[in-house]
Amino acid sequence: MIDTSNDDISEPFIHSLDKDVKHTVLFEDELIVMDSADWRNSMLLRFQILGGYFAFAFFGLADQTVGTLIPIYQDHYKINDVQTSMIFLALTSGYFSMAFLSGWSHTNLGVRGVVVMGMSCMIFSFIIISTDPPFFLVVVCYVFSGLGVGGLDASLGTWMGNLVDSNEIMGILHGFYGIGCMISPPVITSLLERKSNPWHWNSFYLVLACLGCSILAFLILTYRNETAKKYKYINVMKGRKNRKDPLQGENEEDEFELDSLSGSTNRPDVEGDESEEDQEDDDTHVSISEVIKSPMVWALAFALFTYVGNEVAFGSWLITYLTRIKKFSYKHSSYLASTFWIGLTAGRIVLGFVTTRAFKTELKANFAYVILTLAGYFSFWVLTATTSNELVIYPSVFFTGVVVGPIFPTVIVCALKLLPHRLQTASIGFICAFGGGGGAVIPFLMGLVAESKLGLEWFPLINVIVSGLVACMWIFIMKKYGSNFSANTI
Repeated sequence: MIDTSNDDISEPFIHSLDKDVKHTVLFEDELIVMDSADWRNSMLLRFQILGGYFAFAFFGLADQTVGTLIPIYQDHYKINDVQTSMIFLALTSGYFSMAFLSGWSHTNLGVRGVVVMGMSCMIFSFIIISTDPPFFLVVVCYVFSGLGVGGLDASLGTWMGNLVDSNEIMGILHGFYGIGCMISPPVITSLLERKSNPWHWNSFYLVLACLGCSILAFLILTYRNETAKKYKYINVMKGRKNRKDPLQGENEEDEFELDSLSGSTNRPDVEGDESEEDQEDDDTHVSISEVIKSPMVWALAFALFTYVGNEVAFGSWLITYLTRIKKFSYKHSSYLASTFWIGLTAGRIVLGFVTTRAFKTELKANFAYVILTLAGYFSFWVLTATTSNELVIYPSVFFTGVVVGPIFPTVIVCALKLLPHRLQTASIGFICAFGGGGGAVIPFLMGLVAESKLGLEWFPLINVIVSGLVACMWIFIMKKYGSNFSANTI
């Protein structure tokens, strides 16, 4: 371990971001704790990954709570489909706000601060909703919830995407989101339909708030070293590493490393007075205006926006569609919704390993998943149009969930392998937040369709059409940017 807490360094220590041993570095008067990027070599990293998994399971619970409670909201508040969909619009505003705040929040708060802020926003909103407030206040609370989920999604997604075994770790991360989603429908249904002392719908939000507080405490403990100064230091070092001229050999880099360890200001550009060239490679200086000038960022953002929107719309409106159009019972409809999320969870966890081993690049893997997703939504449309036997529909819903599952994490890994390093954090934050916004916009639009003359019976066909749009977008991305893709290396 390299320890710079003592000014008397008796021997040269050469620091590298690629080291698999824990060490400390003095940077801008703060002792930065650097850990391995390989979970096999660090117990703390394993706990950090676990904390990220808990956080994603938590907002999976929260997201699907909305879809499960749509019929209850409408009965309790006497609102229609459009008014109900205002919740999704509120989530959108929160997500989009975080898209523009992602770079600033990471620079000023670090990964730790963004994660704590995200969980706190969600907990605050659920505490308010648990009091059974007027509906307009529920909508306002979901703005804060959207801010929280957007921050957690962007921060943890980018952070874990740069670890060793990123495909597998990201697949499991988003699989935990699916675990949360699949738990919500049966748990809420069983609590609300208990024969003795049934719960009121808002009581479940108090459970969410308490659970969120426990996860927040765990995240504060495990992410205690992920400060704003550490975030800046890593980006400065990676920018220098990427810019390094191999013809100059190792001496200049080693000299710089020794200076940074000892806290020397012989190279002032490391201590915060970066030269113009350094600033070009330091993504702590990347503004959102620079990010949105990239056509690649917008292509990935719109692909994720459309995919996430379709996924969440399907999961959120499925129960309402089955009870209203197919006349299934609320209990059996919630089981079918859970089947979709079970499939999604299994797909994200299992297919994350398949991606690395069965495909040459993540781009090609994702294209296969997108085409299979289109087939899944098409089969659901055909089956629901031709039969009312729910047992026949279960396999289709499960299969759709499985192939839908790995798309989100694989898109993030693709973005990390396509984008230059200096743009990664700000761009991934924007892509995740913009993409997550689709999870609010498209369900909101589905509510408009449900309230219109078209009616909710068009729900399965809309899923097919949007899925086909995702496939077209991914074909464009593959043809436009595929030649610059580096297979299985970050």
